[in-house]
Amino acid sequence: MVFEIIEETTILMNGFHKEIKTRFNIDFSLFKKTEDERIYIINKEKINTIPVQENAFLRIVEELETLNYPIKIKTDYKGHFVEIFEHEKWLQEWEQKAEELIGSFDYFDKAKDVKEYYYNIIKDKETFTKNKFKEPYWNLFFFNPPIDNINLPDIGTIFSWNIKAIGQIPCVGRTTILNPDSKDIVISFDSYQRLTHNIIEILKPNIKREIRWEDQTVKLHAESHFDNVEKKIKRKSASFQFLINEEIRYIEKINVTLKG
Repeated sequence: MVFEIIEETTILMNGFHKEIKTRFNIDFSLFKKTEDERIYIINKEKINTIPVQENAFLRIVEELETLNYPIKIKTDYKGHFVEIFEHEKWLQEWEQKAEELIGSFDYFDKAKDVKEYYYNIIKDKETFTKNKFKEPYWNLFFFNPPIDNINLPDIGTIFSWNIKAIGQIPCVGRTTILNPDSKDIVISFDSYQRLTHNIIEILKPNIKREIRWEDQTVKLHAESHFDNVEKKIKRKSASFQFLINEEIRYIEKINVTLKG
C-alpha cells in the first residue's frame, strides 16, 4: 500500500512567522504475518519540501533522516504499533549509508560531527522510537482509538501529540462514528484543552514579549476514513493547534491518503 503524506506547519512566535510544507509517499508493505503479529516494511519517498533547505547543517541532518528508511516495524493483529523490528541490523546498515553520504559533503568540515551527533540519537532503540513518533505522520498513522461510550463517565481517549523541540502534549478527547451506516465510515476525534505546565515552562524563556499565559487554547481534530467494504483505511487527517493570546501560534496539518 502506498500513501501520500502532506504535512503543513505554521509557526508564529516573537513576531517571526514561518510556514513549511512537505509532501512525500510512504510504501507500507507486509513483510511477515502471524496469527498475533505483523511485520511491515516502511519506505519513504520524499517529493518536495517548501522552502528548500539552504543551511548546510540542516541539509545534512535532513539527508541523514532520509537514511532512516526503509525500516521494519512490528504491530499486533489490530495494527497497533509494538516496536521497531531488528533495530541493531537496521543501525548497521544506516552507518554504512551514512559514511557514503558524508563523502558528498566534503565542503562542510563539520559533516562527520553532525553524523556522530545523529548516530547518538538513533543508536538507542527506545529513544529512536520516541523520536519517530515526533514525526506527525507516524503519530497519526498508528492512532487507532476505540470508539468511546459517551454514557460512561471515563476521561475519554488520549492522543499524545509530539512537537519537536517542545515536547509531548497529551490531548484528551472523544472518538465517535459520524456515519455508521455508510460504506465509508468516518471515525472522528476531538480534543479541546489547555497546555500542560511543562510546555509553558519550556516556552517562557523563549518569548520576548509580555503575554497572558492563561489566554490559551489547544485543539486537535482527527479523522479516519474507513472503507467498510474493502475493510481498510482510505484516508486519515489531523489538525493540531495551540494559540496563546494571539502572540504564539503553532499549527500542524497532516493528510494521509491511500493512492491508487
